[in-house]
Amino acid sequence: DVIIVTGDRDAYQLVEDPHIKVLYNRRGVSDYVLYDEAGIEERTGVSPALYPQYAALRGDPSDNLPGVPGVGEKTAARLINKYGGIDGIYEHIDEMTPKLRENLIENEERVRRNLQAMILRRDAPVDVDVTDLHWGNFDPEEVARVFEFLEFNSLYRRLREALDGRLPELDGGTSVLEAEVNVSSSAAGSARLLRDLAAAGGRLPVDTALSDDRRPRITGLALVSDSENGDVEWIPGAHLDDAAVVDALRVLLDSDGPVIDGHRIKPTMRALLDMGLDLSHLELDTALGAYLLDPADGRYLLEDLLRKYAKLEVPTEDEPAQGQLGLDLTAEQGAGESGPGPLARGHARRALAVSRLVEPLLDRIQEEGVGRLYHEIENPLVRVLAKMEHVGVAVDRDELVRLRDTLVAECDRLMHRIWEDAGHEFNVNSTKQLREVLFEELGLEPQKKTKTGYSTDAATLEKLRGAHPIVDHLLEYREVEKLRSTYAQGLLDAVAPDGRIHATFNQMVARTGRLSSEDPNLHNIPVRSERGREFRRAFVAAEGCRLLVADYNQIELRVIAHLAQDPGLIEAFAEGRDIHTTTAASVFGVPEDQVTPEMRAKAKMVSYGLAYGMEAYGLGQRLGIPTEEATAILDAYFAAFPNVRSYMERVVEETRERGYTETEFGRRRRIPELNSPNYRVRQAAERQAMNAPIQGLAADIFKVALVRLDAAIEEQGHSSRIVLQIHDEIMLEVTPDEAEEVRRLTVDTMTHAAELRVPLEVHVAIGDSWADAKG
Repeated sequence: DVIIVTGDRDAYQLVEDPHIKVLYNRRGVSDYVLYDEAGIEERTGVSPALYPQYAALRGDPSDNLPGVPGVGEKTAARLINKYGGIDGIYEHIDEMTPKLRENLIENEERVRRNLQAMILRRDAPVDVDVTDLHWGNFDPEEVARVFEFLEFNSLYRRLREALDGRLPELDGGTSVLEAEVNVSSSAAGSARLLRDLAAAGGRLPVDTALSDDRRPRITGLALVSDSENGDVEWIPGAHLDDAAVVDALRVLLDSDGPVIDGHRIKPTMRALLDMGLDLSHLELDTALGAYLLDPADGRYLLEDLLRKYAKLEVPTEDEPAQGQLGLDLTAEQGAGESGPGPLARGHARRALAVSRLVEPLLDRIQEEGVGRLYHEIENPLVRVLAKMEHVGVAVDRDELVRLRDTLVAECDRLMHRIWEDAGHEFNVNSTKQLREVLFEELGLEPQKKTKTGYSTDAATLEKLRGAHPIVDHLLEYREVEKLRSTYAQGLLDAVAPDGRIHATFNQMVARTGRLSSEDPNLHNIPVRSERGREFRRAFVAAEGCRLLVADYNQIELRVIAHLAQDPGLIEAFAEGRDIHTTTAASVFGVPEDQVTPEMRAKAKMVSYGLAYGMEAYGLGQRLGIPTEEATAILDAYFAAFPNVRSYMERVVEETRERGYTETEFGRRRRIPELNSPNYRVRQAAERQAMNAPIQGLAADIFKVALVRLDAAIEEQGHSSRIVLQIHDEIMLEVTPDEAEEVRRLTVDTMTHAAELRVPLEVHVAIGDSWADAKG
């Protein structure tokens, strides 16, 4: 018999017969379980042979392989067993529920890539025998060299400890961060500790444990009392129910208290606001600082930043992570342990990690020239966004219910129209059945073939418009169904008990610096169609208030005029002319009073397309015209506004030379792909280089306006408050007596957020709902 000893579940697939078993290391060196075929099937829900298929769907955190959203262990096992594997699932994709089908289709490439990574190679050459693999038969210097090359620093440290130092220290390796955790034993002691820290002033690195709720609560608080000696204080969450502790925490957070450092601090700010506490003097958010230094990273894990900027490792918890084999060869890990629990130790180490990152990160921020951007814009914006999340935006739940019911009825009407077009009933949401109706029964010409058959996606249907009435009805049905499921029902599900939606706003996602929204994504509220605009009626003001909506008018086009220093564009904006009409007149060679709506629409597409580096082919696709005609339009545009072309060419070359774009506020975006030998990659990078300074500066201006407006409202003691940000719009809840003053303040703040060669123009409207304000 063969027993495979491992902490890696990938080995489950090797249990192919009764003579092979896996001795799986769950944690430490004492918790093992011996799995045969039946055991693995009981544990996972699938046979060992199907384990790679199951893991490809579900994902594998230990291998950093994300799965399909919404597909957990039970769903993955059910699908694999029912359809026999990944191929079977996609062959029967039409049988899935709409949401599951959508997620599976969107993530098919990921799933198939996961599957390739999960299947163990059986034909790998093995040039050693069992005697060569005897424990201890290794070259210490070679082990050190390989681990250092692979940057397995944490694993090497654990192995070195297990071997009692028989391995050499790594040259230039990382040191281990150790924290001395002092757990507060009483609420009175916690209150006293907080008052002492407030009186001490200086810097205070912190980390909080947060509950896994829609509105998280603080369940523990770690504060670094002595960074040099590694002393960290831990206040259990239960103490925060004591009034004296809350009062002491309020004193600590007072503007005269110490400056606070943390990692991804906004959720903590929001939780404090829910307690009536305001963290108003954040000094360093280590994740935010790292984002400005490298906006392409995307993760900004504290452990990674500590290793990168401070050459330190956070020690692993007493038990190895899932998928890791315990390496302590002498004793059971954690036996007889007393003192702080794993929650306190973990957050204490994180707080200490923040303290060790402060100096190197702040130094790098200054060296890279993003100090002004961080201190004047991004840092104060954290609190503004936390306040917006805390306050939320009021919604009319009855209006959302009405919209949902209307859309349900409209979906039903359209479905019957589709059945009439087809001549019989069928499952409109079934790709397989729809494919049969369109291409076999009605004889429409297929446009694109996928692995599972002819495509019926939106792009395909758009190409078939006019070929048969069913196509238009299908496209309309999908639009209405999307509005129903994603927006009407999605927004209803997001309404909190207070009748408001508390979305999350992200400032560390977009590489250009633009803000995004999630849970729910309020930036994607559909406003282009008449049906979509109806959702604005559901966003209302609190009782006794009104909504003030202010948005920048054509800010990206004004930024283009400013950066390109084009006289024609600057003159048009300075004189307050309709920029799209002016552009159309120049491009098509007609007086402005002879510009047709079609000409204006084409000119508008050109103007905004340039902000994204759009070329003739893309413009032609968007306008539905031949590439030759699109080329002629672009040439006419650049002839009318020659500085724009010069600017675009110049910014690409400058970025190629120095490796990054930079806005006037110092926001940088590295684009190394500009020097790629691959033409397509290089071309995409050139479009990014054209776009980044435009979107980046527009984002900077908007963030400056948000920060200054919030500060001005506070300074003047207004009760009005910012409740929502959507793209270039700011929405405020204002009281009637403050409405005009806040309107004036908003316009003044937004129009003076930056000094450009063209004026910044702001449209402001007030109403009882978003729809009323927008008209």
